[in-house]
Amino acid sequence: MNRGEKGLFGGITVLAVVLLALLLGSCGDDCDDAAATPKATVTITATPSPAGSQIGKSVNSALERARQTGLSVVVHDASDRNEAPGGDWTVCFEKATLSKVDFAAVPDGAPCPKKDGQRVPWPKMPNVKGTTYAEAVEKLGDAVGAVAIEAAYEDEAAYDTNNEVGDYANWKVCFQSVKAGTRLEHEPDVTLHAVEKGEACPSSKGLYKDPTNDPDYVDPDDGSSDDGSSDGGGSSGDSGNSEEDYYPGDKGGCPPGGCYNPCPPGGCR
Repeated sequence: MNRGEKGLFGGITVLAVVLLALLLGSCGDDCDDAAATPKATVTITATPSPAGSQIGKSVNSALERARQTGLSVVVHDASDRNEAPGGDWTVCFEKATLSKVDFAAVPDGAPCPKKDGQRVPWPKMPNVKGTTYAEAVEKLGDAVGAVAIEAAYEDEAAYDTNNEVGDYANWKVCFQSVKAGTRLEHEPDVTLHAVEKGEACPSSKGLYKDPTNDPDYVDPDDGSSDDGSSDGGGSSGDSGNSEEDYYPGDKGGCPPGGCYNPCPPGGCR
């Protein structure tokens, strides 16, 4: 490098140093403030995700879903009985916040009350006497469990369950095992006693269509002639010896037929 080139390179270097010094000096106190100011930060706090409506689902299912979302859970009886809910109970009502959910439930198969804390509106047993078995099965529907049919007379046979089109569909219902107006709690089974179409119902259960089929049946004419003849023979046989066999007893008296008095009026001499 010759002398001219060295001079040029040295000049450029000096110029660069001067410019850098000017730049640093121009910010003054702001440079220190900028260095001392912390950067802005954003803190995100995770909140539980909503569990979604659990109405109509079992308590076990609702609890699992709620806990998956990080919510604390409370479960209580939706009726007025204040019983401890089981895992198979059904959720009727729910109240949720960002951190907590409260489920109100009823026993499995029970209808939900209109409002939380009210009485469970169980359906009531209708009167199905006089209807056909098929009509009774349809009328009872899901309010009861099994609807069985049996013969109303002891000497007739019939049995079926929940069959609206079977052999006994047109049989007439005479008696029902659950009294009309009874609250049908937990879907009880019902038995209907019926007779064939066109037959009359017995006055009460336990009767026989043919009375002679009853094991305790006694023929009203059995032995009536023998009893009469024996009584008659005894009375005729006794009539000849009534005086001989008569015993007057403590008070005395005449035998049947009167007393025999051999003396004439006025007495015997």
